[in-house]
Amino acid sequence: MMRHALIGTTLGVAWMLAPLAHAMAADDAPSLTQAQVVLFESNHLKDITRPVRLEYVFTHQGGAGDFTDKVTEDIRDVHPDGRKDVWVQFLSGTHQMKFPPAIGFNGNPLLMYFLEHDATEMQQATGGASGYFRNRIRNAFLNAEMHSIAITVDGKTCAGREIVIAPFRDDPHFAQSAFREKSYRFTLCDGVPGTIYRIATTVPAVSNGAGGVYEEAMTYEGEQAL
Repeated sequence: MMRHALIGTTLGVAWMLAPLAHAMAADDAPSLTQAQVVLFESNHLKDITRPVRLEYVFTHQGGAGDFTDKVTEDIRDVHPDGRKDVWVQFLSGTHQMKFPPAIGFNGNPLLMYFLEHDATEMQQATGGASGYFRNRIRNAFLNAEMHSIAITVDGKTCAGREIVIAPFRDDPHFAQSAFREKSYRFTLCDGVPGTIYRIATTVPAVSNGAGGVYEEAMTYEGEQAL
């Protein structure tokens, strides 16, 4: 049976606006961190001026078994103010997770869709509440590591940025958990349509006790006109 996510605007608030809520909690609250701005407050779709399909390869390694699948993102409408209407197919068959279209977006909604997929998988694996995992991931962006990185796309080297978080490392609830050392890597590059080049999560073999690395990654593969 396909898994369904009934999210719409609620998910957008949960993943994209919560950093703003944190920063505005008090008059003397700190400004957003650079990582928060890059991920949640930047116009990732700014260079897309016409309808286009962005294609990503999704790989899963470890756990119940390895598989490779696809994620496609259709930017179907470009508004006069530059905002976009975006439809996403996130995986296929029994792995598919259904999301409603993102209407009037500047940021790339694949960021929040990948994180929602991850929170759902964490819930299924641990029996914990998906809201708790969302909060841990969201709060981790306050202390994210960010550095420059070179990315090769279509044979060309582009300058990019990589943001790394480990949301559960200092969480006492995960002291004995396989997910304690789970890391999230967000690789962004202005030379890639949609800005997001790769999002990956990794549970190292030393912490998962399963004899190997557990990893999921979504990587930009190409584009085609609609």
